[in-house]
Amino acid sequence: MDLSIACAFYFAARGVGIVRDSSTGFNSPYATPARVLLSGLGADELFAGYARHRNAFARKGFEGLSAELELDFSRLGKRNLGRDDRVISHWGKEARYPYLDEALVTWALQSPVWEKCGFGQIGIDEHNSDSKVPSFEPSKLTLRLLAWRLGMGRTAVEKKRAIQFGTRTAKMEAGKKKGTETVLA
Repeated sequence: MDLSIACAFYFAARGVGIVRDSSTGFNSPYATPARVLLSGLGADELFAGYARHRNAFARKGFEGLSAELELDFSRLGKRNLGRDDRVISHWGKEARYPYLDEALVTWALQSPVWEKCGFGQIGIDEHNSDSKVPSFEPSKLTLRLLAWRLGMGRTAVEKKRAIQFGTRTAKMEAGKKKGTETVLA
């Protein structure tokens, strides 16, 4: 079990924290009544969002990238879904995985890899007549373009951060042990 990822989901599913009132500046405790947690699982595996995808493309082009994406997607059930479901359900919550919707997965798996990411493309934004469209990071390009088109510009250009780094749970690991090492009880 990747402990640093599990910790992030554990605390997110707990749904308890502190919110800051922007008008007064005061902090107050908060507990969400939400019973469902949305997860982005599948986006990286379907649309080439990991650094190893960039490396696979650099080493072996689209053929290498396709093989890496296929491997990642085939491991989702074993590596991710079980862990995430166990951790989230601990708090009586349910997880939903919109990127694993059957129709979306079918479309993404049938789409050519070069249509899902921007690796190997020069000047991704040159095809746009609107000069306000920024140059996008090549990972998950399809999702970035969709976000931009839906008016979510800041989201479209946001640098990817893995959940364990964005939440700082990776810093909780001590010494040379990594969160990807097996935890024995």
